[in-house]
Amino acid sequence: DTVDVAACAARGITVTNTPFAIRRPVAVAALTLIFALSGKLFTKDRIVREGRWNDRVEHMGIGLTGRRLGLIGAGGIGQELIPLARPFFRDVLVHDPYTDAALLVGLGAEKRSFEETLSEADFVVVACPLNDETHHLMNAAAFARMKPSACFINVARGPIHDEEALCEALSSGQIAAAGLDVTEVEPISPDSPLLTMSNTIVTPHALCWTDECFEDIARTALRSIVDVSLGQNPVHPVT
Repeated sequence: DTVDVAACAARGITVTNTPFAIRRPVAVAALTLIFALSGKLFTKDRIVREGRWNDRVEHMGIGLTGRRLGLIGAGGIGQELIPLARPFFRDVLVHDPYTDAALLVGLGAEKRSFEETLSEADFVVVACPLNDETHHLMNAAAFARMKPSACFINVARGPIHDEEALCEALSSGQIAAAGLDVTEVEPISPDSPLLTMSNTIVTPHALCWTDECFEDIARTALRSIVDVSLGQNPVHPVT
């Protein structure tokens, strides 16, 4: 998103990326948000810090074994997330028009329409790329299809969700909660309503940042540099 790929291509500059390095870390980030929301982790942390120990009885968590996980997008990250999440959920539903249904079945998931995934899932995780097709894919109509008890999670790109529509869905009770590692504008404005809502978790597009993630990114990037310097085709070319 921050590289002018067309300009690089026009000048014969090779651009590569590191797609495998982020798959497991982002999948784990999605699980982290699922667990934090289902256990009301931050709410319970806050009531202890505020000296309201006995308020714990008012904040019941959400068990996962009878719930459905819905994925919007099942590329590298989604396919990494499915087997990690499958033991915790009753079903994993996937909307991805570009991923084969048989592949998803082999991973333990079911291919569904966008509408079915939203209406049946208890946790909806966005893990698709941002493009013209997915910009504001999660809009007011999409949030209206979700259960009032459902949680929305975005670990992909902020503009895939319409933030104004998301704020309205959260404040009105259309959906129960949200976990966001990405926001429509980054860094998020200090005046964003999301930051005042007790049913949201917002992290700075860095939840997947771990020592393992950055080591894998560096190794993959350096491998591409060596390949290009030797006149060889890099493994992960963008241009």
